[in-house]
Amino acid sequence: MARPMKARLSDSKVDELLSACQTGDEMIQRQWRHMKLQGFPSSGKSHFALQFWSHVAKDHKPEECLLTVIDFDCDGQGELVARDDIIPPEYRSRIMRKVVRNVEELDLYVAAFIRAQARHAQEFPDSKARVMLLENEGAFYLSVRDFYSLQVHGMNEGDLMMERQREAISTDKKTLPTFKEGQMHAYKVINRKFTDPFQKCKVAGEAIGFHFLSTVLLKNQTKGYGTSQEELVVVADGRPSITDPLFDWVLEFDQQQKRRAMTS
Repeated sequence: MARPMKARLSDSKVDELLSACQTGDEMIQRQWRHMKLQGFPSSGKSHFALQFWSHVAKDHKPEECLLTVIDFDCDGQGELVARDDIIPPEYRSRIMRKVVRNVEELDLYVAAFIRAQARHAQEFPDSKARVMLLENEGAFYLSVRDFYSLQVHGMNEGDLMMERQREAISTDKKTLPTFKEGQMHAYKVINRKFTDPFQKCKVAGEAIGFHFLSTVLLKNQTKGYGTSQEELVVVADGRPSITDPLFDWVLEFDQQQKRRAMTS
């Protein structure tokens, strides 16, 4: 079957398309950076993110600055924001944070905060002090898995795993895959739902003009457990293989835990 021929671009359309392209001079003037911050608990990820925003904000008036935070973590940010050496008091009102607990909330606030960043960019087009922060990639990934399990199977992933284990025992099998529709199909959907917010924030950061930062926890994991090749390895939560390429830099913090004085 013959395919219909595409209409030839007019010279005016070609000129319009070419005028929308960046030149090399424009490309090297890019000032927005997108960074993933990874480390063990209390290793300084949130501290760095807040200090980064404070650093880019220091040459701006407070109203010219905006930090929007979507938080799946809710661990210690208040203490950091309260420190004058991290966030000067006059800039605290320019931070907007929402603690979310599920995928639907996160999707809503990604859209809302992108709109807030766009409005700010219209009002202060010369500002370089706009930052979007997404806290805790791993917690969000687990929430996406639960979301998929609830939508497809009517129960969270933990309950589904128990149900599948009971099925395995009743059929004299050691175990069964969590998702009976097939792991490949399930994870295609899960991974797409998981990466969408990261891609939206990255694309919006470039188009609107804001820095996009994300945090992720590192953890120790035993590889080859019970074999002669058993070893302890460090891995990142979430799906770093598909989120890492979205960022300019992946910064690793090597302090493993916070130490507090113990009193009797």
